[in-house]
Amino acid sequence: MCLLVVSAQAQLKPRAGQPVNPFHEADSLFTFGENNEQDKQSLAVIERVLNAGTSDYQWMWRAARGYYYVGEDAANAEKLALFQKGINVAQRAVAAEPNAVEGHFWLAANYGGYSEQIGALKALQTVKKIRAEMETVLRLNDRYQDGGAYLALGEMDKELPRIVGGNLSRAITRLEAGLKIAPHNLEIKLALAEAYKEDGRNDDARRQLQEILARPVTASRAKAEGHVQEKARKLLAKL
Repeated sequence: MCLLVVSAQAQLKPRAGQPVNPFHEADSLFTFGENNEQDKQSLAVIERVLNAGTSDYQWMWRAARGYYYVGEDAANAEKLALFQKGINVAQRAVAAEPNAVEGHFWLAANYGGYSEQIGALKALQTVKKIRAEMETVLRLNDRYQDGGAYLALGEMDKELPRIVGGNLSRAITRLEAGLKIAPHNLEIKLALAEAYKEDGRNDDARRQLQEILARPVTASRAKAEGHVQEKARKLLAKL
């Protein structure tokens, strides 16, 4: 693992005349959940900068992103604290730059991770917060994170009971809109297939699942996309 850090640091040396990118080390290590150890290293770089006293927006939203992905892969006993740290730093980011998309997105993501750990009844208290942040993302830049806000809002509407705000028809509308701007997003395709199945539209669901399985996995997203394809394969077998 030390070799990864040394390699990233070596790449930080700019060529003559090139500006220094202060985020290069953290960004070059970060893998969006594909490699947990590298994501931890990226977060450690960011934490060192934050602990030195910076309140730079770019560092804060990157910290929130890091806490989310490291939290997703952490042991259950560690998840809650990591997501809470993500919430705290994302709130600071939003306060610093309320019209920038990144802070809102990663605040919502950490709210979502946190809510999964605290039980269904308590989690309902965060639903409005998640929805509000993701709606803001749609307003600011709906293409951010490959249409991730459409996915998050669609999943919420699909999974929540109607009595607390769930709405299958709205979920399908959200996910279809997301697929229009991010047609290669396999997670949106899978969520849409699940929604179609729940709505009794098995042919539409089957078409989405077949498209997922026909798509070559992106090398940099092999873990995430492979997981989506495995879920698609199991769901297709039930249709």
